[in-house]
Amino acid sequence: MTPLRRWAALGSVLGLLLLVGLWLLDSSPPPVATPRLRLPDAGPPALSAPRTTLSSHGQTFPTAIVTPTTGRVCLKGRVVNARTGAGLSGATVSASTFAGVMSATSGAEGAFELFAPAEGRLSLAEVALPGFAAFRPERDGAPIEVVLVEGVCATDLVLALEPLQRLRGSVRDEAGEAVEGAVISLGPATEPPRVVATSTAAGRFECEGFEGALVVLSREGFTTRRLLLDAKDLVSGELVIVLLRRVDGGARDGTLRGVVVDALDAGVAGALVRVRLGGDAASPVAAVEADEAGAFEATVEGAGPWVLEANLGARASLPVETSGEPVVLRLSSSARLAGRVTSGAGRPVQSFALLVRRLVGAIEGVELRPRHVVHPDGQFEVVLPEGPVEVVVAAPGLAPSSPARVTLRAEVPQRLDVTLDEGATLTGRVVDRLDRRPLPGARLSLERAEGSTLGAAALARTEADGRFRLSGLPPGLHSVLVEADGHDARLTSVEFPARGAVGPLELDLAPVPDGGAPQLELVGIGAVLKAVRDGLVFDTLVPGGGAAEAGLVVGDVVVSIDGQRASTLGFAGSIERIRGAEGSQVLLEVQRQGGALERVTVTRRRVVR
Repeated sequence: MTPLRRWAALGSVLGLLLLVGLWLLDSSPPPVATPRLRLPDAGPPALSAPRTTLSSHGQTFPTAIVTPTTGRVCLKGRVVNARTGAGLSGATVSASTFAGVMSATSGAEGAFELFAPAEGRLSLAEVALPGFAAFRPERDGAPIEVVLVEGVCATDLVLALEPLQRLRGSVRDEAGEAVEGAVISLGPATEPPRVVATSTAAGRFECEGFEGALVVLSREGFTTRRLLLDAKDLVSGELVIVLLRRVDGGARDGTLRGVVVDALDAGVAGALVRVRLGGDAASPVAAVEADEAGAFEATVEGAGPWVLEANLGARASLPVETSGEPVVLRLSSSARLAGRVTSGAGRPVQSFALLVRRLVGAIEGVELRPRHVVHPDGQFEVVLPEGPVEVVVAAPGLAPSSPARVTLRAEVPQRLDVTLDEGATLTGRVVDRLDRRPLPGARLSLERAEGSTLGAAALARTEADGRFRLSGLPPGLHSVLVEADGHDARLTSVEFPARGAVGPLELDLAPVPDGGAPQLELVGIGAVLKAVRDGLVFDTLVPGGGAAEAGLVVGDVVVSIDGQRASTLGFAGSIERIRGAEGSQVLLEVQRQGGALERVTVTRRRVVR
């Protein structure tokens, strides 16, 4: 065969093979499509954790990043010390799903993993570790809901535990004499407290406590005293508690009776009724459950007046005050509020908290526990009491939203879409006032104003060189609390722009003398104010403070500050306007107890307490 014929034959064979190959490809089954990750359409997830976190009611908000994963449906995160940020190993993390309760133990650096059998909703039940206050979101009425999606993993969920701190105390009677044998009980405000100590012959006691804990002191022949521990108590670590003797040694116990009903006046079984001292939202006294007919009885001590509230799930009553007369607590219907939270760049905010206050007046309101949500697309849907509410959305690293007022109705689901901006950033360093050395590990946070919807405080810690960066700050005048071991705490006011940096500021703290206890240093008018309907009422006056020297008394109501109505500024805005630079003055319009309006000029002074 000639070379030409050989090449022609070879070409024929190759052509035949090509035709067979094309036929085989055409007749083979189509390839199986590779599963696609279900990711938000608004853009890629967050890539790095924010440096600033949030806290509320003594509990640091959880923070999370939602990232794609090729593994199973999962939740990963860390358990950390709320005061230092250090990882905590050995903590038990429990969660509930449709398939039952799941649990994991944190390992090195506090890391933990929970793997769910399928996509759906997961609720954190408890985070516990000896030496720390257990975190039980559902018990505290502040549920943490994580929406798990197949192919998407909620990672870097940071859960912070408050360490138990050593507290010392002294129990005295009204004459200043030591009270021996007083029983001290302590625990979360939502649970019956347990006995932790008994006062000695010198009236002294020691125990462990945490921010937000309820402390109850009882002694035969004395009235029972209840108080909630706040950040100021933990700064000093020293409590001085006065117990009042009973009149003629006789019993002053009484019974409050009433009924819990729905909108149609039918009794509501199983509703929880809480009792507190009138005019003091931080003094829970008793909690009882209504019977099958909605009736209840609660044993109290003293003459009152008392304030009672009831709730069953998302339904709640307005507070009712009584001095012993039977009361009717009417539960509102429940309503739904849904929406989506995005950043200024249009991306979903995947870890955030909803802070809700049920409005009673222009300033006064009943604050509900925050709801924490982790959702890949920033979606939320919550059930709340019917009626007017004020809502703030807060997320780590971003400025909280302005308060939005919404009137909820049972039959009409409401929608609230929120956009969060980056806000302002405060930078600087914290130093010792005497030798100017940097203070590493100092804690900075926005002060949480009682009576404000914004029950969240951005917080950060200083580095080894004392420098800090506190981000996600809302515009306006706000108070920054600075704390460091071995030093007095300091509360200072700073004006923040809508966005951009403030600083660097150098904040100095006074060292605590040997044998002394830390105190809180601030500039103000020397008074404690509380929200009441459309104003702020003077609850306590500091002797020698500007308010006392100006002739103001307990019971006077602040109507305006420097010409601005308190009802327009809101509680937090009013408090910040009253504060200011040392030596400056503020003009208050005050309604006296007799009803007359009076303008009073008050000088701001440095206060240490």
